[in-house]
Amino acid sequence: MHHVHADDVAQAFQRALDRPGACVGNSYHVVSEKALTLRGIATAAAAWFGQEAHLRFLPFEEFRSSTSPGNAEASYDHISRSPSMSIAKAQRELGYSPRKTSLQAIAEGLQWLISDGQLDAGGRELRTAPA
Repeated sequence: MHHVHADDVAQAFQRALDRPGACVGNSYHVVSEKALTLRGIATAAAAWFGQEAHLRFLPFEEFRSSTSPGNAEASYDHISRSPSMSIAKAQRELGYSPRKTSLQAIAEGLQWLISDGQLDAGGRELRTAPA
């Protein structure tokens, strides 16, 4: 999966606006530099909260029955749409250079959700910002 920070999306739009001749009629992938697996994300996220990830693979229908419909739907959307994209064209034609990694974007999003009261971290604080 490729998560992208909002600042990096804004950077790409600004670079496109600065180079209208280069981007008219083109499309660009604007994501982080490297994709991660769901396992990689879960392992990192657990470590941010001082935990070890205890993961196992399940058939999706078994997973669906173990969680809420909303969580199942969001999980399925991530699983079914988890492409790996190249930013080479945006780098070459726009000078796009993401400043944040996928893990940094995810960590900042989690921190915001916790601070806003939308995510209960069980009293745990996000310990470190990933590289």
